[in-house]
Amino acid sequence: MLLYDDTAAEALHAAGDEARRLGAKKYDTTHVLLGLLKTADPVTGTVTADHPQLTEDAVRTSLGGASGRTPEDGDPEAPSRRSTPKPAAEFRRAARQFTAKWRPLVRSRQLQPGLRLGTGELWLTVLEPSTASARTLASLGVRPDVRPLVLATMVRDAAPVPDWPTEAPAGAVRRLLDRLVGPGARS
Repeated sequence: MLLYDDTAAEALHAAGDEARRLGAKKYDTTHVLLGLLKTADPVTGTVTADHPQLTEDAVRTSLGGASGRTPEDGDPEAPSRRSTPKPAAEFRRAARQFTAKWRPLVRSRQLQPGLRLGTGELWLTVLEPSTASARTLASLGVRPDVRPLVLATMVRDAAPVPDWPTEAPAGAVRRLLDRLVGPGARS
């Protein structure tokens, strides 16, 4: 988990635990949402303070799973036996969408990330509109307007909160193709 800081890595480990508990071999964005809620980091605290209906039990109920603890929760040796969780295709797709929108904000210095990605970045990933977690959040009455809360935790003091892009900007290859053959052309 070199890409993520300790808190985000713990949320991803919790997501892997949730996936295994629910019978999945890999974690998706709903498992990451549960992992974030379980770790209760400062960004999650900000989100849940504004949306108190957003709890682990509410998400599990929305998913049709029983609430409760994982078998490892009562076992002090469990963290050492945990395998590295693997992301499902749905999470990887959401992470790519997040990165494509996040990177221009970093390049323009509207966001100044740390050396590793944190829970704010994980929240922005689970809030991507096409994700299962976004549908789960919507079923609980939590709308994407949570993004400004998350972004506010990621900017330096007194810096303006950037607007989150609705679409990822086109990459260099797409822009070149658009110039050569027109904007509607697909390769």
